Amino acid sequence: MHVFQPVDPVDIEQGAYTFDGTKFLVTAGSGGKVNTTTAKWGGAGYLWNKRVVYIFLRGGRYTSELLDESGEFSLSFLNQQEFRGAFKYLEAVSGRAEDKIAGARLTVNYDDGIPFIDEADNVITAKVLYKKEFREDGFVDKSLVDEFEKNGEYHIVYVGEIKKIMIR
Repeated sequence: MHVFQPVDPVDIEQGAYTFDGTKFLVTAGSGGKVNTTTAKWGGAGYLWNKRVVYIFLRGGRYTSELLDESGEFSLSFLNQQEFRGAFKYLEAVSGRAEDKIAGARLTVNYDDGIPFIDEADNVITAKVLYKKEFREDGFVDKSLVDEFEKNGEYHIVYVGEIKKIMIR
C-alpha cells in the first residue's frame, strides 16, 4: 500500500505559472490604444493540446474591450511592494478617461505587437482562444454569486494560448 503525504500548493507553485491570488496586470491594445487592469484570478494549464492561461475580468472594463478587439493580451507580474502605489492608482481610475498607465508611472513595451508592462519581472503573452461571461444559472454554489458577482456585473473568463513567457 502506498502512503501519500499532503502538500500545500504554495510549496510547489513557482515561476510565471504561479497564480496565488496576488495582483497582476492584464494589458491589451487595439487601434493605437493600450490599457491595463489589475486582476487576481487566473491560472495556467493545458487545454485543447495547447499551453494556456485563463483569466477573469469584469464585464464592461476598457481592457476587456481592447482585448476583444485585438484577440491578444499580456499578463505582467510586478513586485507587489515596490509597485503597490501603481496598483492602487490603476484600480482607482478608468483607462477610458485617461492614460492610466502613464499616470501609474509604468512603461508599455511590445513583444510581437502585444503590449506588456516593462517593469514586470515575468510576462506571459497570449492569444485568445475562448471567452465566456459567467451567468447566475451556471453557479452550483449560489453563495458565490452574492459574494463575487454583485450587481449583475459578471466576470468573463478568457482562455488564451501562451505565445511567450518572458522572465527577467
